[in-house]
Amino acid sequence: MIKKNIQILDTTLREGEQTPGVSFTIVQKLEIVKMLDAFGVDFIEVGHPAVSADIYKSINEINKLSINAKTVAHCRLKKVDIEQALDLKMSWVGIFFGTSQSYLFDKYKIDEKKCLEMIKDGIKYAKDNGLKVRFTAEDASRTDREFLLNVARVAENAGADRFSIADTVGILYPEKVSQIVSFFVKNLNIPIHAHFHNDFGLATSNALQAIQSGATCVDVSVNGLGERCGISSLAEITMSLNELLKVKNGWNFKLLNEISQYVKNVTNVSRNDIMPITGKNAFTHNGGLHVASVLNNPSTYEPIRPNKINREHTFVIDKFSGKTALNHCLKKLGLKFNDQIIERALTDIKSNPQITNWTDKQLSSLMEKLNS
Repeated sequence: MIKKNIQILDTTLREGEQTPGVSFTIVQKLEIVKMLDAFGVDFIEVGHPAVSADIYKSINEINKLSINAKTVAHCRLKKVDIEQALDLKMSWVGIFFGTSQSYLFDKYKIDEKKCLEMIKDGIKYAKDNGLKVRFTAEDASRTDREFLLNVARVAENAGADRFSIADTVGILYPEKVSQIVSFFVKNLNIPIHAHFHNDFGLATSNALQAIQSGATCVDVSVNGLGERCGISSLAEITMSLNELLKVKNGWNFKLLNEISQYVKNVTNVSRNDIMPITGKNAFTHNGGLHVASVLNNPSTYEPIRPNKINREHTFVIDKFSGKTALNHCLKKLGLKFNDQIIERALTDIKSNPQITNWTDKQLSSLMEKLNS
């Protein structure tokens, strides 16, 4: 029996909303938060306020609720993101930064020394302004172990309250999870969190192994929603912890089915959509940072090349999209644009969060309007 307190961070409103085709209304987000709080999760990641106005507004409304769960704002390692969290009067921020060589050199164009400096400065800025910080090493599973330890120690010394290990492309399996998590539990004094993607169908087993190896919190989403094939599922993790590992907590299991059905109804995402390898979303990307990175180096957010199974990656244009993604899609359509029009187009796209996948026809119509 695992005797220590195990916590759950639900990221349906952030990671889950990055599922292609998903965009929750504010009313839906408030309902999901109330359900998750009644179920008994410890943390609710409420979104990335810098992404779009509707996300910022939804977080502001969520923070008016009287709930027991701690709300966490997702932030890049940038002062502008942290300042938005402060404006929203958040108590917790989840700061993330990619730490693998691929991310540093291909995505950020920086070296390891600069990475450590940025992590130190970003966390210190958040802490100096009274925030509690969970620092996530994105792509930790492909980061050199010794460098990742340097990252973790810099984060801890800068004041981070939690260190989160992210298996961003879902390449870990239980034995490797055990090695990595045990190593960081032994070498750090702050609690270890873990975030597992399901690209090979191992997110649930990996999360359970992380808990058995000393992690105190794992990330989940309702119905396993998330980028590509999603992440660990709230129902699978909490029920497995309770029934198989005999973890005792205050979870109200009578609400699980209601939560699952509600999210299924408002998202219309089937289990087959996020199935590993062959699911519709397995090689689909919509997040601005994700698309820009995949266009430069597909391996940053794809564990295998899609052509290995006679597929290709696809990009969705929605409120999470950035300049690079939109630029790429408009060029493929042969449409005329400049930097100013791109900015105006993105403003229009982010102002219409109900459109979860801008079609070629819709983009062409938007460009015609902006060019007139």
